[in-house]
This record gives sequence, C-alpha cells and structure tokens, in this order.
Amino acid sequence: MDFRDYTYVQMIAQYKTISRAADALYISQPSLSKFLQKLEEELGTPLFKRVNKQMYPTYAGERFLETGQSIFALQSRLDRTIRQITSHETGQISIAVTSTRGYYVLPRVLPLFKEQYPDFHIDLKERNVSGIEQALKDGITDLAIYAVSSRDPELEYFHINSEEVILCLPGNSKYQQYAIPKNGFKHPWLDLKHLEKETFFLNDPLQWKIGVLSRDILRETGIQPEIIELRSLETCLSLACQGLGFTFSFDICETCFRNYIYPPVYLSVGNMPRTAEFVVAYRKGYQLSKPEMDFLRMLKSLFGSGSSRRR
Repeated sequence: MDFRDYTYVQMIAQYKTISRAADALYISQPSLSKFLQKLEEELGTPLFKRVNKQMYPTYAGERFLETGQSIFALQSRLDRTIRQITSHETGQISIAVTSTRGYYVLPRVLPLFKEQYPDFHIDLKERNVSGIEQALKDGITDLAIYAVSSRDPELEYFHINSEEVILCLPGNSKYQQYAIPKNGFKHPWLDLKHLEKETFFLNDPLQWKIGVLSRDILRETGIQPEIIELRSLETCLSLACQGLGFTFSFDICETCFRNYIYPPVYLSVGNMPRTAEFVVAYRKGYQLSKPEMDFLRMLKSLFGSGSSRRR
C-alpha cells in the first residue's frame, strides 16, 4: 500500500461514486475505475459493494482504510520525530560517570543542559574508571565523565581541566600552621611527615584513580600511617571533615563539604604536584552531535580553567 492507493480508496468511500471521487482527485473517471479494478485484483477481494448506484466499503475495504490510516499516521509521526531529531529538538544523550564526578558535576551541568534541551532524554550510568572505559568501547554509552592520568589510544578526549590531588583536613586542624607556600603547587604545601602517626581514609586503588594517586604520594613521602580503605570518596571526605582522620581528593571537591562546624581545608602535598586530567571521553571516530558538543561546552564553562567552579 502506498499513499496514493489509500487516498484513492478513501476518496471513493467519501464520495460514494467513481465519478465524484475522480472529480475531487482531478483525474478521469476511467483512470480511477481502472485503478480500483487493478487494486482489487491484486488484493484478491472487492473493496466496495454497490447499493442503489452508490459505493460502500466491504469488510475488506473497511480494514484497508483503517490499516492505511494507522500506517500513514505512524509515518507522519515518524517524519515529525526525525525532523525534531535532526533539528535537535529531541533525542538522547548517553553519559557514564564515576560516583565522584556524578556527585560534584552532574547537579550543576544537567540543569543547564535541560534548560536548553528540555525534551532530551538523559541516559546515565555510574561506573568505576575501568567500567566506564569498557562501556564506551562496547557502545553501551557515548560519553564518559571522569579523571585520567593516562589516555587510552582507543578513545578520544575532550579536556576540561587539570586537577591537583590535595590533602583534606578539618578547618580546626592544628596542622594548618605547618603549611607554607611552595612553587608549583596550587595550595599551601604541607610536609606529610607531620601526619605519620595519623589515620588516612583512602579509596580502593583497583576501583578509583584517586586511590592510586593517594598511595603514590604516601609512598614517595616515605611515611606509613594507618590506612582505612573505603569505597566512597564522599565517605572519606566526610570523615576527614569531622576530624577523624585525613584523606586525599581532587581539587574539584573544594566546591563541596562546607556545611560543617569546621569547613574543610585543602593543602598541597608530595614532592611534586600529582595531577589528573578531568575529561569527557568518547569512542575514537564517534561523531559528536550538536547537543553533545553543547554539553561539553557547558562542562568546560563550569569546571574549566578560569571558570567560577571554586565559588
């Protein structure tokens, strides 16, 4: 069935005679009669019955018209949807994110994106770093928000910022007095040997990049404090803010954890700055859509170098 078949049959049903339907269609009566005869032969059943010189759809004719109406309504809806997608009025953006980035980044960027693209569906997946990269390679997700210290050759990256690994301690900590300015570091620098007998809350190095970098810093400093391993960076930070120990975080965390009696203080540590690259990754060769590019630009404006993310 094509649209012409449906239209011709629908006009015959509406006007109830071949001649009147032909006039409405601006074709000759013989042409319309020949069309109907051929269509009924192809279908193997009459579509109309003649009563008192008027034509009424048979049961097959009624089903033909009903089905045709459904088909072309779906076609119209499909055409409209495709137009909306190509004009970026609707669609989907698929994002994988680590729990830390999900906690700090998504609440700030997603409202901006939804304001510009209110009819877009946002598909979110939370994974550790290895899970994120595998999801990208398997095509399970299209974009991934996380921090890397080295780049995978199978992926492409959009740089957001470079982040320093910093020490988190409560605002009333006595160790603040030992922090000094030091070239190359973003924050006042503290010699970790002051904390050799303290407790550190660290993340699992097999799951989280901050867990690896934290242990590298302790190892190069030569101290062996008590270590309590936890899965969540947010838990580590919360405990440190309460004065129960110390932890490391990326300096993106400076924007959070202020609602304490003694808001946390962040200090630089280590023999040299340990940094990770805050990125959005995607499969090599993947073509970013305009909404996806706008999403990346929003992230860059919020969290890129020189942004207002430290407010």
